[in-house]
Amino acid sequence: MKLLENDEFIVERAALADAVEYENGQWLVHDERVAAAEVNGWRKCVFADINDYGEYANKYGLIGKVCIMNAPSDTPQRLGFDCGACVTFAYTESMPPSLDLPSGVEIKRLGSSLAQAILDVYNNPGETYDMQTIQKLMREKGVFGAIVGGKLAGFMGRHGDGNMGMLEVFDGYRRRGLGSALERFMINYVMTFGRTPVCDVHIENVASLALQKKLGLKAGRAYTYWCEIDGD
Repeated sequence: MKLLENDEFIVERAALADAVEYENGQWLVHDERVAAAEVNGWRKCVFADINDYGEYANKYGLIGKVCIMNAPSDTPQRLGFDCGACVTFAYTESMPPSLDLPSGVEIKRLGSSLAQAILDVYNNPGETYDMQTIQKLMREKGVFGAIVGGKLAGFMGRHGDGNMGMLEVFDGYRRRGLGSALERFMINYVMTFGRTPVCDVHIENVASLALQKKLGLKAGRAYTYWCEIDGD
């Protein structure tokens, strides 16, 4: 049995299979011990046992920009890189969640002219998005804004691999349910393409971790690391 055929890996399977099918990803290997694909310049991989990394890295070139899922907490020390841990989530229900927008809130797709407004507030560890990248994501993936009283109060989009992310609510608009509304909207939007909504949340982001569970997303089996690993 191939690794991702095991239902214990439902979240990891969603993350890799979705990227390969919809983001022009290419499988590098998929056997009973590891699944790996190249997507948008990243090698995304899942190991049954992280001790197999060295063998497969040499054979299939799993170096450079690497995303490792189902990884134990000491993976950075084992493999010699420095980055924070995430949890990968997937929405695996057959029906999307109800939108239930708060009173007075609209959600609209934002034009690329608002890219600077997004750059001004979006600051995610490990990502260095510039104006050109943000504008491309807005055109190709879609960034949606929560509009309150005619003003932009928050937004959510998708990253280059198709994963949901970039969720921000502006100061003065928090604790009004806007983050939850934006993510429910994005889950609905992603599912209209027949895709499985997937996202990664840094373990320090307690509020977002709680939001994923509230909205019914399933967590991956262990940690996810987005890192750069050299070949030495």
